[in-house]
Amino acid sequence: MKRENVLLVRVDDHVYDRVEEIVDDSRDLGMTKSECIYTILKVFFGVNKPPKDFEKVRELTIKMRKGLF
Repeated sequence: MKRENVLLVRVDDHVYDRVEEIVDDSRDLGMTKSECIYTILKVFFGVNKPPKDFEKVRELTIKMRKGLF
């Protein structure tokens, strides 16, 4: 599969550290941080079919902004 689109995002320290842990624990796969994030997003959007993915992202964003995470 050819991936042409690129997203650059900023994340907090906790998210960064968790991604680093996953990548470090997956050395046998040679996983990159980009591949890790792509897999997480692919699973999220695969489980939450439209329009539920839209609703879920909105719900999670509101909770995050309210400090509920």
